[in-house]
Formats: sequence, C-alpha cells, structure tokens
Amino acid sequence: MNHNFKNRRILVVDHNADSRELLSIIFEQEEANVLTVTSAKEALEVFEDFQPDILLCELLLPGEDGYWLIRQIRGLETKVGYHVTAIAVTVAATEPNRQLALATGFDSHIAKPLKVDDLLAIAAILEQGKFCPQLAQ
Repeated sequence: MNHNFKNRRILVVDHNADSRELLSIIFEQEEANVLTVTSAKEALEVFEDFQPDILLCELLLPGEDGYWLIRQIRGLETKVGYHVTAIAVTVAATEPNRQLALATGFDSHIAKPLKVDDLLAIAAILEQGKFCPQLAQ
C-alpha cells in the first residue's frame, strides 16, 4: 500500500520520550511534518495553529488524559472547519479502553508496542476516509 504522508501534519502526544521519538521518526521518514508534545494541555495549545491532519495520542497521560484531549478537539472541529484523524497509540490496550477510545472520538486504537506497517496502513486508510475495522483491532 502506498502511504502518502508527504507534507501531512502529524501531532504526536505522549509523555514517554522514546514513544514520541519513534512516532516522529516513522512519520518523518514518510516526509510528514511532525510536531511532538508531552501533554494533552500542550496539544490543545498548539492544535489550532498547527492544524494537524493526524493526531497520534497516548491515552494514559499525566494530568488531562487522551480521552479528555479528544473530547476537546472534537468540540473544536466546527470552529476549525475540519475533522482531524485521531489514533490512540497506547499502552492502554484492553478491549474496554479500545471501546472507550472509539466512543470518545478516536478513529482508531493501536496497542503499543506497535507494528510500524500496521500504524502506517491504518493512518493511510483513515486519511482516505476508508475505515477498515479489522485493521483497527
């Protein structure tokens, strides 16, 4: 599958430096413009100016969590005029957490440790508006 992320804006939200760096490297190699932040509040502060195409967010963040962040972002969509593709990339990999992530507003839920090819495929499919539930498990 061709993953065309060239010039796409990716916002990575994770308090773990290694996770942030890995996600950044993955998408920078795909020629995306990546911005990383360490908290949900920081993500919300940069959201309108950065206007990400894709949000990659850990659910378990200190302070406000990923669920809080996606609720805030979904509430801003009318103001900003577009729907951001939101993927929970998380250690919170239980079925209840997956269901809550989807119900709260994430488009997909991917467990850590992640498979790079799966992440790229899911992000590409979601960006094209062709959600594929069997990939998002």
